[in-house]
Amino acid sequence: MINKWWVAPLCFFAFLVSACDAQPEVESKDTQFLVVGKTANYRQDPSGMQAMLNYHFFAEIFVKSGGHITNGTLSNPAIGTMKFADHPVVLETHGGRYGSEADLNALYPNGEYNYEYTESNGRVFHIPVVLSNKDDGKTRIPKSPVITLSQNGAVVSADSVDPKQDLNISWTPFLEGGPDENGFVDDLIFAVVGNCKGEKIFHSGVPFGGGAHLTYADKGVIIDKSLLSPGEVFQVSVEHAVMDTNYVGNVPTIATYASTSFLDFHTTGQNKGDLKCTLLPVQMDKGQTDRSLKGTMDLPKIDEQITMLYYRADDWDKAVQFYGDDLKLKATLDDDWVKIYALTDSAFIGVVKESEGGFHKPNKDSAVMVSIVSKSIDDWYGAILNAKNIKIEHEPYNSDTAPIRAFLVRDPGGYTVEFFQWTNK
Repeated sequence: MINKWWVAPLCFFAFLVSACDAQPEVESKDTQFLVVGKTANYRQDPSGMQAMLNYHFFAEIFVKSGGHITNGTLSNPAIGTMKFADHPVVLETHGGRYGSEADLNALYPNGEYNYEYTESNGRVFHIPVVLSNKDDGKTRIPKSPVITLSQNGAVVSADSVDPKQDLNISWTPFLEGGPDENGFVDDLIFAVVGNCKGEKIFHSGVPFGGGAHLTYADKGVIIDKSLLSPGEVFQVSVEHAVMDTNYVGNVPTIATYASTSFLDFHTTGQNKGDLKCTLLPVQMDKGQTDRSLKGTMDLPKIDEQITMLYYRADDWDKAVQFYGDDLKLKATLDDDWVKIYALTDSAFIGVVKESEGGFHKPNKDSAVMVSIVSKSIDDWYGAILNAKNIKIEHEPYNSDTAPIRAFLVRDPGGYTVEFFQWTNK
C-alpha cells in the first residue's frame, strides 16, 4: 500500500533522527524517489535452471515527470564519491560486480550513503539513505524468482512462444516480501520485457508516481500480443525487492535488497528482420554481465600500453635523464610534469612528477599504475563493468591537465589500472 507522499516527514529509526532533524527544510519539486541497494543477478535457461551472474551495488535517482536533476553524486567513507550519469528519467550509478555477497559487502558495507544533486531551480540537495545493519549477520537478499511462461492457461517453452497470443509471465512466490511497516510502499516486484536490442517494451511500473506497480503479493503479468513479433528473441527480467522506506522532507527514500532473474524467450514464425538483431541480445539491464551494449562479448582492441612511474620532484629530473638521455628513448609526450617514452610502437613508460595532475603520490615502495590506451575508451568502460572483483576508482572523464579521456579501476590485487584515449590525435 502507498500513502500520499505529501504526508508530513517521518523518521522511524533512531539512527535516522539526526539526519531528519538536520534537513527539515527539504522540499523537492523534481525528485520522485531515491534508492540505494544490493542485488543478486541470475541467468535462467529454458529448462528453469539458474546460474549466478553477480552480486552488485547500485543507486538511482528517479525524476518526476517534467523535472530535471543533474550533478548527482553518492558518497560514503568506504566508497568515496560515485557520480550519477545524467538522464531525464533515472540517474544511475553502479559499483562493481562480485562473485559473492561477502566480497560485495566488503567494498560496499551497510551504513549511510549520502546523495547530493541539483534540481532544475538550482537548489542543491543533500539526502542520506541508510542500508540497514538489522540483518543479524544473515543475508537480506531474497531468493531468486523462477520465471514461468504460459499461454492459454498452459506452460510454454521459452524456445517457442506464439506471437499471436498474449503471454503470461509468472514467478515463484516472493516469500521474503511483505507489507511496509511504515505504510509507505510494500516490498516490490518489477517485471520488464525487452527486445533483442535491449530496448524495454514493457515495464510493470515504479512507486511514488501515481501509476500502477507490482508488490510482493502479485503473481504475474500479461504481455499483450501486440508487443510480440514473430521469429525474434525477447528478454524478461523479474526482480523481488525487500525494502526499508523513509521520507526526508517530502522525498521518499528506499534502501533495497533484491534478486533479479533474466530469461530469454523466442517467438515462433518468420523473422521479418526489422530490428537486425545481433546473435547475442544487447544488454537490457546492467546486472546482465553475460551481455554487452554491443551485442557481442568480444572486447575492444588495445592500441597501446603505458606503465606510469611516479617520482618525488627531486628525483624526477634524474628519471628524465635516465629514460631520455641514458636509454635514449623518444619522448612522445613532453610536459613539465610528465614525459612518456616509447619502448616500442605500442608500449611506453610514463615518468610522472609529484603534482596535482598525477593520480598517485610517490612513496618508498614505488607507486605503479598500469595504463592501457585505446581509441574505444567508452566501449572499454562498458565492457569493464561486467568484470568481477574490480572497483571503479574514477568514472570516464576528460582530464584538465593532460590531453586524455580516461577512467580508472582497482584490480583484485589493489593495483590501479587506467584506461584512456588521447584527445589530441
